[in-house]
Amino acid sequence: MRTELIRPDASGIARAAALLRAGALVAFPTETVYGLGANALDASAVARIYAAKSRPSDNPLIVHVAGIEEIGRWAEPDERAWRLADRFWPGPLTFVLPSRGLLPGATVALRMPAEPTALRLLQAAGRPVSAPSANRSGRPSPTTAAAAMSEVGGRIEAVLDGPAATVGIESTVVDLTGPTPMILRPGDIDQRQIERVLATEVGHASGSRRSPGTRYRHYAPSVPVHLFAGGGDWLRRALAAALLAEPAAVYIGLAAAAPEGATGLLARDLADLQRRLYETLRDAERLQAPVIAAWPPASPEAAGVRDRLLRAAGANVTTEPSSVGEET
Repeated sequence: MRTELIRPDASGIARAAALLRAGALVAFPTETVYGLGANALDASAVARIYAAKSRPSDNPLIVHVAGIEEIGRWAEPDERAWRLADRFWPGPLTFVLPSRGLLPGATVALRMPAEPTALRLLQAAGRPVSAPSANRSGRPSPTTAAAAMSEVGGRIEAVLDGPAATVGIESTVVDLTGPTPMILRPGDIDQRQIERVLATEVGHASGSRRSPGTRYRHYAPSVPVHLFAGGGDWLRRALAAALLAEPAAVYIGLAAAAPEGATGLLARDLADLQRRLYETLRDAERLQAPVIAAWPPASPEAAGVRDRLLRAAGANVTTEPSSVGEET
C-alpha cells in the first residue's frame, strides 16, 4: 500500500478528513505523540488499526473528539469529568467513562487534543476518531511525521505532515467510572494537578484493561535500554561505570546527573527530557547503540517519564542497593 504524505493546509485537512470518513487510516499530529486515526463509528476501520499496528486486540483505544460538549454525546459523565475537562481540555488528559453506545463494552476513553492541526482534522471529519500512537505495537511512539511514516508507512493510507509533538509522551489516563478517580497511565498532567481540581485523593491502577498502553511492554527500541534507578553520588558513579563499559552508549537523563563525556539526551529540565525521550530512543536505534538511562526525579511531575523508561527497559533495571522502592 502506498502511504500518502498530506500537507496540513486547508485542502490537506479536507483530504485527510475525507479519507477518515471513507474508512481509511490516517496518522496525524497531536501535542502528545502522532496518533493513528480511524473513524470511531466504523468498526471495520477501527479493526484495521489493530492490524496496522500488530496490536493485541484486548488493548483499548482512545477516542479523540473535537469539543468538550461531545463528552455527553458519547459517554455518561459526572461532575468530575466536566470539572477536569473545563481545566485540562483541550490537552493531554484522557477520561475513562461509562459509554453511551459509541463502542461495544461498558466504558469509553475520550480525549480532546490541543494540537491545532488535530482539532481542525477532527472538526473537518465530523466524526469521533479512534487513535492510538502511530507506531507498531510495543515500540517507541512517533513524535514527528517522519517517524510515523517510518513506523506505519505502507500499512495505512496517509500521514498528515504536521508539527512535532510538544509534550512528547502519551496522555494521562484517569478512570472516572468508580467512586475514587484512578490514574491508569501517568502522563504530562500529574496526580497532584488532578487532585487539586477534584479536591479529592486520586489512586493508581496501572495495567488495567480499561487503559491503552499499560498491559504490555511498550516504548522499547530494538537496542537494549539499561535504567539506573537511584540518586545522588551513587547514580553518578553507576552511570559513569556503565558508560565506561559501553562507550558507544546513548545517555538519557537530566544533564545534572550526566557523567562527564556522556552524549545523547542531556535534558535541561523535565519537560525537555519528556519531549525528546522517544526521539532519542529512535536515534539510538539508528546508531545501533545501547541506551544508558538515569532515573528521573521522584516527583509526581516525573511519573510519566519514569513509567516510559521502566517499560522501555523491561527487567534491565539496576537499583541503588540502599534505596527504598519508589512509586512509579
